Amino acid sequence: MNDLPRAGGATSTADCLTISKLFRLQWEPAQNAHVLLYPEGVLVLNETAHAITGHCDGKATVREIVEALSCAYEVDESTLTADALECLADLAGRNLVIFKP
Repeated sequence: MNDLPRAGGATSTADCLTISKLFRLQWEPAQNAHVLLYPEGVLVLNETAHAITGHCDGKATVREIVEALSCAYEVDESTLTADALECLADLAGRNLVIFKP
């Protein structure tokens, strides 16, 4: 699995990711978790989603994010790629991340 679904086509693991400007990633003490804040509410992130979105700086590709997380968490890249793509597909479906080819 090397592509993510999105409106207007598929996204490759070579694409860069950024968090939409409508959202802000931050630590929320009241939730005791990292969250994505947006005008209509808040999305509480699990540890995996935070690890992934923390690398969405507009420069790192999906492949580079997977490589960094694979080293940090000592997980094989094929397993992590599938998990990361699933997470990113969910975030893309909510328009929380933007893909830049």
